[in-house]
Amino acid sequence: MTFGSYIGKIFSVSKSIVIGMTITMKYFVESLLFNKHTVTVQYPREMDAIPERHRGIHYLETEKCIMCWKCSDICPVDCIYIEGVRGADGILENGWRGKKATLSKFNVDYTVCIFCGLCSEPCPSVCIHLGPEFDFHSTDRKLMEKSLLTDAIYTEEDEKFVHWAREENERLKEEKAKAKAAAKAAKAAAKAAEEGKE
Repeated sequence: MTFGSYIGKIFSVSKSIVIGMTITMKYFVESLLFNKHTVTVQYPREMDAIPERHRGIHYLETEKCIMCWKCSDICPVDCIYIEGVRGADGILENGWRGKKATLSKFNVDYTVCIFCGLCSEPCPSVCIHLGPEFDFHSTDRKLMEKSLLTDAIYTEEDEKFVHWAREENERLKEEKAKAKAAAKAAKAAAKAAEEGKE
């Protein structure tokens, strides 16, 4: 490297620093004297306007849900967990009643969710939405799973209810199967009795 090229590099770097600092000083003076270009928001006392199509924390219109699993099926990261009973299988006591289902679990795991919005698009009853809320954080990964039924963090109490609901669901299915078998047997006995009279 010659002395001339060394001085040329110093000049080139100095020139870029002067250009950059000129732009910085221009913005500084304009924001200081004329209140232009102010971009800092004093969060949480001040908040920017959230756009209408913002994809934030999910919310669920439980009364519309038909438990079709389309939202959880299309989710690219499998972060939506749904459990419950469909319409004809019975009604779970203390469950959240949807349009044609009783839900015991409808959770979103925010350690995995990428807020793509695919879950709300295929929903036939338009019951799951991505809302304007965005401030959902924790220092513990276990606290990042949110129940959309209670609109709160998924707790051990919720998990106990889900286990009870699974057992209750199986009991309801067994009762339905027994009732169906008994009705079939009664119908066969009535038919056999009629044939015996003839």
